[in-house]
Amino acid sequence: MTNEGFAGWLGIAVRTVAYWHSRPDTVPGKLNQEILTAALNRVSEAARDDFLRSAVYAVGESDAASSAGTAVVDIVSDATESVAEDPLLTLGSAIDESIESLQEEMVLLAGSSGMTAFDVFTGARHLRNEARKLVERTRRPGDLADLYVIVGQGTALMASTAFDLGHWNESTALARASTQYADLAGDASLKAWTYGLRMTLANWRNEPDAALTYFARAMREAPKGEPRLRLRYIASRSHALLADAGSVARVLDAAQRDREVAASSPDGLSRLVGGEFAFGAARAAACAAAAWLDLGNGEQAAKYAHEALRLHETLPAPRQPYSQINGARIDVATAYLHMGERDAAADALHGVLELPAHKRNVSLTGRLAKAGRLLTKEPWASDPEAQRLAEGVSVWLAETSARPLS
Repeated sequence: MTNEGFAGWLGIAVRTVAYWHSRPDTVPGKLNQEILTAALNRVSEAARDDFLRSAVYAVGESDAASSAGTAVVDIVSDATESVAEDPLLTLGSAIDESIESLQEEMVLLAGSSGMTAFDVFTGARHLRNEARKLVERTRRPGDLADLYVIVGQGTALMASTAFDLGHWNESTALARASTQYADLAGDASLKAWTYGLRMTLANWRNEPDAALTYFARAMREAPKGEPRLRLRYIASRSHALLADAGSVARVLDAAQRDREVAASSPDGLSRLVGGEFAFGAARAAACAAAAWLDLGNGEQAAKYAHEALRLHETLPAPRQPYSQINGARIDVATAYLHMGERDAAADALHGVLELPAHKRNVSLTGRLAKAGRLLTKEPWASDPEAQRLAEGVSVWLAETSARPLS
């Protein structure tokens, strides 16, 4: 059978079967032993006898001193009992299963677009702490690398959501730690992702020079394809904050070449974990929209913001990321204000202004504040309809700042 066929027959994860194939000396945990025993009992008697004879033969061949018949059976029996009682192997199999469980939970958490920032933060902290406990127990370098990856991913999610919760200093410290964990694990994709997060945080602090310093470091190590694509899009924001339209256009053009590489060489972090760690076309468009907004180019910003909104809204309803969707709506509205289209801006903001308080975060607050500042300037400052919209924005911002974000 293929890995997929055998996994389906047993009712377990494909990665578990693949792991057994890659590490044939693995001793499955108690639950998997029971599943395998039940599977062996399901096959015909002839097939089961063939299997048992093969197992005895394989062990007998590896022992030059073994003899046929009863002696071989006794040796196999004794060896099996000693293996089953070896605490090192029992620990090893338990850790293997725990790592696999943590990896699966991380995939679910990273893709949980409907959860509040606080819930994601606490979930990520739990997974990170569980992985750190296993680090203290494991003896195998391969397991340590896997665990450092989980710790790095969990810390990176904590950093990202701490920012959404308004804890900027803590977010910066966690992001720096996630880079160190990724380095310990030797995971270049995760390391590039954490540098991108640090760039984003620097941009929000209005420190584009620091962001571009991280960009230079990251590009020296980032794998080709999606990791570099994401870094370039974030760098476009940095160049925009420096009012360098030429560099924005150049870095976005270079990102298109990375997109071609990404299409033929999928990134492991994005493909296997995905969710928050993936950087699809929607997020790329949102980054470009934000860069052009910083430059005051409403036409280009509207083009990319509409594209981001369209791509997010084509996802099935349960998978639609409400934060990114509402962020794109704010960007569309801000672009229309730059273009002098008040009514279109009001239409774009309608759903955002009705967003429940528990679904608001720092990213949305910062974007809406920029739209609010535009409404205080001409031609909008002397426009009664625009001022009614500005009042709605002010109320939203005041309500949000008056309660803790979650």
